[in-house]
Amino acid sequence: MVIVGAGIAGLACALRLPEGRRVALVSKGALGESNTRYAQGGLAAAVGADDSPTLHFADTMAAGAGLCDADAVSSLVESGPEAVRWLLAQGTRFDPGEHEQPALGREAAHGRNRVLHAGGDATGAEIERSLVAQIRARPGVTVRERSTALDLLVGDGRCGGVIVQDFATGHVTALRAPVIVLANGGAGQLWAVTSNPPAATGDGVAMAMRAGVAVADLEFTQFHPTVLALPDAPPFLISEAVRGEGAYLRNGRGERFMVATHPLAELAPRDIVARAIQREIAGPNEPYVSLDLRHLDALRMAERFPTIAAHLARYGLDLTRDLLPVAPAAHYFMGGIVAGTAGETSLPGLRAIGEVSCTGVHGANRLASNSLLEGLVFGLNAADHIAGNRLPDLVDVPRAASRYFRPPSAEDVATWRHDLRAAMSLDVAVVRDATGLDRASTSIARLAERMACTDATAPEVAELRNMTLLALVIIAAARRREESRGSHFRSDFPDTAPEMDGQHQLLLTTSDGQRLTYGRLSVALSPRSGTS
Repeated sequence: MVIVGAGIAGLACALRLPEGRRVALVSKGALGESNTRYAQGGLAAAVGADDSPTLHFADTMAAGAGLCDADAVSSLVESGPEAVRWLLAQGTRFDPGEHEQPALGREAAHGRNRVLHAGGDATGAEIERSLVAQIRARPGVTVRERSTALDLLVGDGRCGGVIVQDFATGHVTALRAPVIVLANGGAGQLWAVTSNPPAATGDGVAMAMRAGVAVADLEFTQFHPTVLALPDAPPFLISEAVRGEGAYLRNGRGERFMVATHPLAELAPRDIVARAIQREIAGPNEPYVSLDLRHLDALRMAERFPTIAAHLARYGLDLTRDLLPVAPAAHYFMGGIVAGTAGETSLPGLRAIGEVSCTGVHGANRLASNSLLEGLVFGLNAADHIAGNRLPDLVDVPRAASRYFRPPSAEDVATWRHDLRAAMSLDVAVVRDATGLDRASTSIARLAERMACTDATAPEVAELRNMTLLALVIIAAARRREESRGSHFRSDFPDTAPEMDGQHQLLLTTSDGQRLTYGRLSVALSPRSGTS
């Protein structure tokens, strides 16, 4: 089988399969470079003495703003403690607490301390380290690093392979397999300011759409409220766990504006905090608010957040003494390929796990630190389900005819990418309205026309093609949801429409990915079992 993506979901799936199962693991970057690696805050699971899956369920459902799938959430939170034990068995080292139990932190909208962390604020890096070490030693797993998946191969009504390109050589290979698992989620690079690494360009969702696979909830992108906002520095996530330890948010007048905004103040759900910050931002001369840790114990903060402290020091900032400039940035894509809790999709032979999928566990607004848990739990589920079913025979899949168009110049690609990200950041960000969405759609559609006659096998163009397709359908979904819910806020429709509770927006494409059909689902996003 083939697994595309080497974050926590893809790695967990590969390692959970029976030893000796032949697996090709495709990683867009070097193995160990994924969204997982950059997760600072931690992994949420009900492992504390005062916690339970029932409490975790309630917090997740509340954060999801009426759009969570209750069955999927139950599966997630009930499987969490056992999944953590599996991680520990793989060599993951979480920070220790008292009585030989792991230390547990608090993040926004959690009613209990339930966030496991490692290295203070290097949780994702530690999880990635441990799982990569296991993969390197795993017989039967072939790792294809610095390779990108271009498109799915479909024949006889099922997925039978994937086209993969090696970045170094440009060589294109068709990998045929009875099961393809997409774990290459993340689309933060569609926006100009993001906490995501460069590889997060929405490839998996775009590939699935071109293959006619159902996707849903594309209007919901979570913007992390606190990303470092220095003019000459790249975006850098300041973990929500910092606010969980008691840090304040202050506006330009020095006021703690979250106190008057929400009963949980700085620990309100992320969408509320992000919009509150956006309202406080004064304009181009002061495009940020300040994160304040000066009242907290300096030694403890330095020990708790060593990665953040070291990064800030490069720019002359002291975590414990300085006001830290922060602003919202694109962070987590909650829509995606419609999938069950074992990764089942509308296309037999194709599974989707992690951020590339839309299982309904996040609803309209992901609860902090549930993303690592989702990738872990449903990655393990997918492996168990695949191992428990007989693999189907390979199917004949046609290869698309090669297209030879003019190669784009590097300047063209850079300009197109800049224009797309600028349009998304201006009009499809924390606050949207019909005028802006229409403007972004027009701008990006023109961009798609300019790209139409360029060589789509060039890696940089293939990536931009995915970004453009996904951007257009995100805008269309945002235009159709005429209400405000969770991370999707329409200033022209600021209220939540009660009749839209539980109403997912389903998007179906034809097999050529050209014609789009919208529908609504008020039931579970997909079956909880199915064929491989």
